[in-house]
Amino acid sequence: MKTQILKYRKSILVIIFLVISIGVYAATKSALLDVDEIEVYITGGQEIGRDDVISMSGIALSQSMTSVNTESVETLLSDNSWVEEVEVEKKWPNTVSIWVALRKPFANALTSKGELAVIDETGIVIEDNSSPYENLPTLLVEDIGYPGNAIIGIDKLLSAASEVSPDLNHWIEIILPTASGVRLQLSGSVFADLGSPNDFSVPYKDLKAVLGQVELTCIQRIDVSIPENPVVERDTTRCN
Repeated sequence: MKTQILKYRKSILVIIFLVISIGVYAATKSALLDVDEIEVYITGGQEIGRDDVISMSGIALSQSMTSVNTESVETLLSDNSWVEEVEVEKKWPNTVSIWVALRKPFANALTSKGELAVIDETGIVIEDNSSPYENLPTLLVEDIGYPGNAIIGIDKLLSAASEVSPDLNHWIEIILPTASGVRLQLSGSVFADLGSPNDFSVPYKDLKAVLGQVELTCIQRIDVSIPENPVVERDTTRCN
């Protein structure tokens, strides 16, 4: 008798377990747990919009919430070179939230072959361009590579570009590397040697003083690599 009761109880437990399992499975496939809303938050720029983010995420409305793999979505979005950071979160029962931080254009990168791209402050290539971004300094680099990759060996150029003030930027045509540091090509085919300081604001201060006091048409080169001791080289043929 006891054996029969035990078997009966086990059968009841098995049935209850199956009913619960089927119920849970059915609930996950129910329209009640479909994606009804995709929230998108974008910071850092406007180069990528809400529709772009949703399209790149691969998430579709009405798909099952359980089928959304947040890590896979983050990987898909991170493949875009404009995306610096991304977080994807499921808000049960029916919302997916996506936060994206975009890279900020910092400088133009130009090679001797004429290849052009915009980069962020760390030297990562954001996008290949046919024309430079206005009001951004231009750096001469050896190679650009593919969007999403970092240009190596340009730390000094990036540091020099970060200290360029708006009033000085309109003088500078390109920032280029030299064996002794950084050189600027200014408008009027004038070159300015900055050296390789830890703080580029110092040579820039001296350079501003020179530009504000002399006639550039007679100048061939300005050396501000030694603090508070700028050297100006003139070309008399330019004054004629």
